[in-house]
Amino acid sequence: MKKYTVTAAIAGAMTAAVLGFAGTAQADLGHNDWVNNIGPVATAPHVDTTVHGSR
Repeated sequence: MKKYTVTAAIAGAMTAAVLGFAGTAQADLGHNDWVNNIGPVATAPHVDTTVHGSR
């Protein structure tokens, strides 16, 4: 029974290490371009704000 406990502990540690490294590798924003494209984008036409004299 002690063999199974040691084997399970080693397998659990290896799984935690693999998942831990994978999580930090995917947390980088530079490789995920969609992160910058999910927000709302507003566009407005250019408005002429110059003062026009009346005749």
